[in-house]
Amino acid sequence: MKTKLIFTALLLSSAHASADWYFRGTPNSWSPEAMTFVSGTQYKTCQQFSGGDAGGGPRFKIDRYANWQEAYPASDYTVGANKSYEILFYSDSKTMQVTEVANCDGGSSGGPASNFPGLSFRGTPNGWGTSAMTLTADNTWQLQVSFDGQANQRFKLDVYGDWSQNYGDNNSDGALELSGGDIYTGVSGDYLLTVNDANLSYTLEAVACTGNCGGSGGNAETLGALYSPAETTFSLWSPDHSNVQLVLDGQSHTMSKVPDGNGLSDVYSVTVSGDWKLKPYYFVVNGIAVRDPYGKMVEPNTNNNIVLDLSNTDLPGGWSPRPQFTAREDAVIYEVHVRDFTIAPESGVSSNKRGKFLGMVESGTQFNGVATGIDHLKELGVTHVQLMPAYDFGSCANLADTSCYNWGYDPRNYSIPEERYSQTPYDYENRVREFKQMVDEFHKAGIRVIMDVVYNHTYAKEMFEPISASYYTPTDLSGTGNSIDANVPMVSRMIRDSLEYWVDEYNIDGFRFDLIGIFDYDEVGEWGSYLNSKFPDRNLLIYGEPWNGYASDPRELERVRLGTIGRIHQSHVGVFNPKFREAIKGQNDNGGCNSGDCFAFNNNPDTWRIEVGSRGAIRYSNNPNTAIDSWDPMFAMDPEQSINYVSAHDNLTLRDKILQWADLNGVSRSSGYLRRIQMFANGIVLTSQGIPFLHGGVELMRDKKEDHNSYNSPDAVNQYNWQWKVDNADVYAYYRDVIALRRAHPAFRMTSWDDIDRHVISNRPRYGVVVNHMDGAAVGDSWSEIIVIYNSADNYTYNLPAGEWKVAMEKSDPTAGNGRIVSDSVVAEGTAVTVLYRD
Repeated sequence: MKTKLIFTALLLSSAHASADWYFRGTPNSWSPEAMTFVSGTQYKTCQQFSGGDAGGGPRFKIDRYANWQEAYPASDYTVGANKSYEILFYSDSKTMQVTEVANCDGGSSGGPASNFPGLSFRGTPNGWGTSAMTLTADNTWQLQVSFDGQANQRFKLDVYGDWSQNYGDNNSDGALELSGGDIYTGVSGDYLLTVNDANLSYTLEAVACTGNCGGSGGNAETLGALYSPAETTFSLWSPDHSNVQLVLDGQSHTMSKVPDGNGLSDVYSVTVSGDWKLKPYYFVVNGIAVRDPYGKMVEPNTNNNIVLDLSNTDLPGGWSPRPQFTAREDAVIYEVHVRDFTIAPESGVSSNKRGKFLGMVESGTQFNGVATGIDHLKELGVTHVQLMPAYDFGSCANLADTSCYNWGYDPRNYSIPEERYSQTPYDYENRVREFKQMVDEFHKAGIRVIMDVVYNHTYAKEMFEPISASYYTPTDLSGTGNSIDANVPMVSRMIRDSLEYWVDEYNIDGFRFDLIGIFDYDEVGEWGSYLNSKFPDRNLLIYGEPWNGYASDPRELERVRLGTIGRIHQSHVGVFNPKFREAIKGQNDNGGCNSGDCFAFNNNPDTWRIEVGSRGAIRYSNNPNTAIDSWDPMFAMDPEQSINYVSAHDNLTLRDKILQWADLNGVSRSSGYLRRIQMFANGIVLTSQGIPFLHGGVELMRDKKEDHNSYNSPDAVNQYNWQWKVDNADVYAYYRDVIALRRAHPAFRMTSWDDIDRHVISNRPRYGVVVNHMDGAAVGDSWSEIIVIYNSADNYTYNLPAGEWKVAMEKSDPTAGNGRIVSDSVVAEGTAVTVLYRD
């Protein structure tokens, strides 16, 4: 038997029904059907529900006058499809008990036996309202009640909800008497009340606090809304104001400060009895309405968070196995925007899924004979997708404007899937399931999922400032006017809790932090250590941008920078490597090159930064406490700390950079040389130590019409044009094959400072050339020795060590070598990566 409880009011007066009551719902096409009067204020009906109607799934309401003048609950009550339910309705309290039964012929046949048609708890904890108890076994009724230990705390048991048949305890001996005295108790906390209607006995048994005990006399254990069918506890950090209220489904509840505990302080909390699933709520702090910073769901473009029963969002078959992932250096990361990837009709994705979570993972899509969508990613061979912001963000709030575009770096609620990417933004449980299904389908495809998170600022200060100004830094560090201050312990805790929630509830595999450089490195290290200790089997990837929003920071020396990230290497946190990027590509927003930059363009390159970058940017010394410059190109204590890349969503795409460089240097835009640069730049990244990162579409020569900041540009600028894959098949094949080469050989992805220091010998034999000689056998590679030559200039004849060598990759073609045998020397072409090996 499955029982649902719903409470539409807590403080209600007793009164017998003054009118008949009618069932109206999908089983009877919403026609009024008189309910059966039981006694007192109780009415009942039994209904068999099918699959719903055009307006939605199976659901119903109880109508007082059969004319919709007064009907309950406010929103349709939803039930499961193709099931039967016995519905008991209490006309005084407007509450109901909905019990799944085998069929309606026998009512609740097959369920527990009872002597009472129903039973409600009434007392000081719920303002003497009616809280329905659940029949959990033969003659056994139960309800979890939160007691606060107040003076004269007491209760009684009421059969019909109208006091016509009630029970108390005259002797305080656990035995119930009809119309007995109030049952007094001095307990405090959560207690399970059990009543036996056969022998008229009752017990109160303390319930160990496993969730949020706030509002129950105990310490707060978490913040936000902690749901159960019997009650929901709402808790909010409010260090500056004591006037804190909850507005739940239109009713206001005063929140009280609870004792500090579990690392939480200044928490206000209230526990409200009843089943509040899918009901709206918000907080009012000192008279100002605010969202819940810990909210798990929200009504689009409102302050209304939504109470979720997350157990209803579980995938029917559970989570699929997570893709095998041994070392973090095994990753090949691919950055992608949910809308960009599938919004074009040429994506082949079903029209209702384009630009949506589930469009990301629709398989079998093609354009002109080439794979698109998730099949393209599988074919490419990447191990991780990094989703650009997919949480609830502030821009494009009007869902009716389907053309509105934004990257989403303007968060409102950190822990809620963005509604614009959902097919059902107002079906809150399904919105969660869609995100989970997307993650699961990626996992089935062998691809892990990283979230791009923006904890460094909010959409506006209205998000948190009415709660406390302590959320924000005194100095604008993010360049948005509302930087988050993680040096405040409760703010840091909020970020950590949000990260943990995404990993635990959504099976996320890692995080890319926007402007992680506004945070202290030891704070970030604590987040990483905590997550890795909580999820030791996940090999989570955690990394971010080691800079702030171009602000002067009084805490500069304590922040995440290249020079400090090595100090927290044991927390497995890394950063993007801007020094390697600049050495390869040069300036981000135009075709220019500073002195020593632009190795890929052969622009008087600084080969030293190419050498140290290709070695995973490992420090000169393996002592993490050795002080180095904040922007030292040799910064990593472990190669996993260096995220190697040449382009990302910010700034020009690699193709747009190349086109502008060509214009500045008098090179024809149609020159094949530009295609070689497109391959060479990331050929370096994909054969270097560390973790490679690819901007989505770079393998297709993606351009954005030279828009260097397309955060709100239209689809015409941002979307994938899948004709690129047809037109640039050679470029795509290059990326695919170099990724395959990397994944097949552990020598390209060594896993420690010691391995690289001992087993990679690097040199710069002439202008524009860097050579890495790797001991493959020492790290378990099937190739005993490997030589990698990066040549940005003219063809170069490299003298090989004695003996025969095989060419694996050359001439901008990973398969061009085909294992051909060479000895003595090899000609390494310019603007190309050459790879040789011995078995």
